[in-house]
Amino acid sequence: MSVLVNIIAFILVFIFIVVVHEFGHYLFAVAFGVKVQEFAIGFGPAIYRKKGKKTDFRINVFPLGGYVRLKGEDPQEQEDPDSLYGVAAWKRFLIVLAGPVFSILAGYLLFVLIISIWGYTPIIIDKVIPSSPAEQAGLQANDIVLKLNGKYVFDTMDMTSIIRKGKPLTLEVLRKDTRITVKVTPALTQKEYFLYLKDVKGNIGGKVESVNNIPFERYIEKYTKEYVTIKSELGELKGLLDNVSNIPERYAIGIYYGQFSNVFAKDSEIFSKGDTLVEVEGIKVESTTDLMDIVTALSLNSDEIYIRIKGEEVEQVIRPLPANVKVRYSSKNGTQKEITISKEKLLSVLSTPGIFEMKAPKMKPRGLEAFSIAIARSNRLALYIWKTLPGVFVGRNIQDVSGPVGVVQVIGQAVQFGLETVLIVVAVITINLGIFNLFPLPALDGGRIIFALVEMISRKKINRKVENLIHTIGFFLLLGFLFFMTFVDISRFFGE
Repeated sequence: MSVLVNIIAFILVFIFIVVVHEFGHYLFAVAFGVKVQEFAIGFGPAIYRKKGKKTDFRINVFPLGGYVRLKGEDPQEQEDPDSLYGVAAWKRFLIVLAGPVFSILAGYLLFVLIISIWGYTPIIIDKVIPSSPAEQAGLQANDIVLKLNGKYVFDTMDMTSIIRKGKPLTLEVLRKDTRITVKVTPALTQKEYFLYLKDVKGNIGGKVESVNNIPFERYIEKYTKEYVTIKSELGELKGLLDNVSNIPERYAIGIYYGQFSNVFAKDSEIFSKGDTLVEVEGIKVESTTDLMDIVTALSLNSDEIYIRIKGEEVEQVIRPLPANVKVRYSSKNGTQKEITISKEKLLSVLSTPGIFEMKAPKMKPRGLEAFSIAIARSNRLALYIWKTLPGVFVGRNIQDVSGPVGVVQVIGQAVQFGLETVLIVVAVITINLGIFNLFPLPALDGGRIIFALVEMISRKKINRKVENLIHTIGFFLLLGFLFFMTFVDISRFFGE
């Protein structure tokens, strides 16, 4: 049933996005006297048709896409005054440009609507690392970050990329209804390592001295999956070193971002909406990082272990929780309760999408402030898309992009969170579509814009058969790219 809902949601979202895009082409074509022969939603045979004075409006049987068919698009057609290639090049330029612009504007307007009605979720500080630049500057847990260097900041990735530059920062934060300005300078951190071991025996702590009698960092550089003996100041640990990942030296200020609180946002098999998770097997739940550590511990088998090492010092050891775990929580009326449940059941509940309330409270700006924040939010998103998408065509940033299967999954997950999340996803996708279509590639609007510009500058007609051949080749290349992204999506789905 959920798969069907996801597919229906995807089709409805896709139809909206396509209609907005094609309406831009349609509106400008009509304005410049170009005959629109068809305005269609979907492809294939028509299941609904309404004939207007000049345009045939239709809904086709396959709803994945849509188009407007303009008179004169076919190279075999005459260049009549009411055809696409019968009007001035500047008019054709605006007709083609209107589609991407309408897509982008629709995304901007959706963000204005979303922020005006629901507000937005700002960045909140989850924890401040002791003795870090953040602590020395006076930042505290639960500070809400409003602006960074005088500009609104909306997502942790954006904030992190600015911090990584290592330059002094000015943060405007909200602390208990009071706005505070904090200046902090990032510091270069040590390299961090994340080790996952199986079939583990022993203990580890303090400084890591060696792995199989080889100095730690030298061994990790040439890590192989094998049984190892890790010696440290506070003990020796043996096991199968199954996986190693690392974070290189980087500039940081010493904070953890907050994502989820420990208050349940909806009813589950065990907890009720409004209940607060207090403790799991003696581990207090006070932050997002605590929740993530508990989920990690619940996921580990009895002989597995997860270790975080900073430089050569063991920062954290996460061991598996027992088969049945003691859980303490506070009901919404304030009554403390303690239960014992299987770790599989608890993991299932804690992994449910939207199970916890967001850590940061909603910010609800009003009037012109809501408009300016929505525009700033959209600008940051558009800039990120513009920088990211070109890399996809040369094999970079693939992990940041989804094909049709991935989009169905994203929309399906958004449906579980509610209308606000669905509209955010629609806004992001439609801005993506608009910017993607602006790239100067054959078969895309951007490619057609380039041809119109060349004609405007040279004041010479381009051979339409040559242009059409280039767009046809581009179409098949884009089709191949679509198949490739579908393969990537399926690989992700099956965890390959």
